[in-house]
Amino acid sequence: MPDRALLKQEAKGILRGASVSPYLFTLVVLVISFVIGRVSDYVQWDTATRAAYEARLGIDLSFLPFCHAPFPGAVTLFVAILCSLLSVILSAGVILYHLGIRRGEARPIETLFDGFFFAGKVILLYIVMAIFITLWSMLLFFPGIIAAYRYSFAMLNLCENPELGVMEALNLSKQQTNGYKMQLFLLQLSFIGWSLLVLGIFLIYELLIAALLPDSFLGIMFGSLLLSVLAAGVGVYLTPYLNLSICRFYLLATAPQVNEPPHFDSWNGNF
Repeated sequence: MPDRALLKQEAKGILRGASVSPYLFTLVVLVISFVIGRVSDYVQWDTATRAAYEARLGIDLSFLPFCHAPFPGAVTLFVAILCSLLSVILSAGVILYHLGIRRGEARPIETLFDGFFFAGKVILLYIVMAIFITLWSMLLFFPGIIAAYRYSFAMLNLCENPELGVMEALNLSKQQTNGYKMQLFLLQLSFIGWSLLVLGIFLIYELLIAALLPDSFLGIMFGSLLLSVLAAGVGVYLTPYLNLSICRFYLLATAPQVNEPPHFDSWNGNF
């Protein structure tokens, strides 16, 4: 069983010493994700949403650039799907970056876009995984969770070797996670303190800050901006910390299968 404390300690060392700061990389990811989300929101803005905001604020919002006539349903659906797929492809770039710096490689920020070189496989793998996990979840909730962990290495496998087929990446993940699902769950669970911190930020905002802000357009906009800044501040640190820990776990769990030299000093005391 991997030493979770040492995994996280090593991740912290990389956070401080990477040639391209993981914090900067994560900030770029968050900004791009924010833009993608706002584009999707802009297209999906409709008359009902506008009416609800106008009723709450008591003002006419026609002066805002996003208060436009609704787009046709086909356009809204297309943009929503496109934005979702862009996010999926960028997530592959995030994996490539963290795997690279975890191996001690220099990875520039442009690594974020490397997933576009095998975007078709990334998208297909994402869809197939979603279908499999959904089918297992239809049986009971618990089998769905097990399926999610069973396929949790599939995207990592594809990023490590883009020549793999989709089903190859999935089947390899099933083999690699055999006996490691609980350890991976416990590793993720060890970050629960950070999750509680994020939850605390939202609760403080909803129960205290939002109540003190004026119920006006400027008040709502300022509150949303403040909440986004607070959440992003935690995310910029937590996201690379978690990703680096999981990548290290993946490299350890898969080293015997891919005939790689061990990357860890203490795996059951054998390395």
